[in-house]
This record gives sequence, structure tokens and C-alpha cells, in this order.
Amino acid sequence: MKNVFLIAVLAITVYSCTSGNQNNAVTADPHQFGVNYDSSANIDAIKATFTDMETFDTLSYVKKYADTAIFHDNLRITNLAENVAMLRQFQASGFKLQVQPKRYVWGSHFNFKDGTEGDYVYSYITVKFTKGDKSVEVVNFQGDKFNKDGKVIEEFIVYDQTPIMGLMK
Repeated sequence: MKNVFLIAVLAITVYSCTSGNQNNAVTADPHQFGVNYDSSANIDAIKATFTDMETFDTLSYVKKYADTAIFHDNLRITNLAENVAMLRQFQASGFKLQVQPKRYVWGSHFNFKDGTEGDYVYSYITVKFTKGDKSVEVVNFQGDKFNKDGKVIEEFIVYDQTPIMGLMK
């Protein structure tokens, strides 16, 4: 009798500790279609472009972008060659660029409702432009869309150009 009772208690314990939902799929929040993250190869690539800009290393800079990359520079649409030409113009004009150490950079991965996916990196930085003995600091917001190969295919940049134009005089 003791053995039967012990087996019954053991069976009830095993049964009650077993989840009844083991075979049910977890349903995701229908309103959540993406996640943010604080480190990735894409984030590292964008941080490396900051160094490339500071050193005017256009050879390294272009390796992070697809050949067909599109730039929305304060809503002015340019391509990679035009963007690189602008960096070279800054260098030829005697500018020095320095991205301030306090940077906010994060990434997002989205699964859009139409079945497509997207990987983005966002950065909120301050860039110090120096020409001769004059300097200005410009706050810059940048959003970069990446392809599956880890190359930037589209970049949105928003900043106030007024202080930079003042240095060009």
C-alpha cells in the first residue's frame, strides 16, 4: 500500500510540474516589429566612418558603402562619389573634422509587415569643424540603412549648415 501511495504521489508531482503549454507556440506582440541593439558589426562600421572622416581616409570610407549608396544630406540627394568629393573639398579647403567622444549610436532590426526586413544604425553626434584658428561645433543626426552584405545603401543626415558656411568665408 505504501508503494502504491508513493507511486501515486510521484506521478501527481511529475504531472503537476509538467507544463501543459509545451507544444504551444509563443505569440509575439503584433505591434512589435523590430528590436534595438547597442552593438553590432553595422554599428562598428558607422563608428569607423567617423574616424575615416577625421583622417580624410576616403579609401577606407567608401568600403563601408555600397557603390549605389544614396545620401540625403539635409534633403539634398547625392551619391557616394559626390559625398566623397565633399570630404575632399573640406580637406583641400584646410578644414579639420573631429567627432566628439560623447556619441549616441544604436542599431535597429525591423521585420516589416510586408515581409521585408531592414537593418539601420542611428547616430547622434557633435562634429567640430576647424579652419585655421576658428572652430564650430555642429550637432548631427544620421540614419544609415544597411544591405545584407553589411554595406550602407542609404544615409540620412540632418544638421545645421550655417556654422560651417561661416567658416568657409
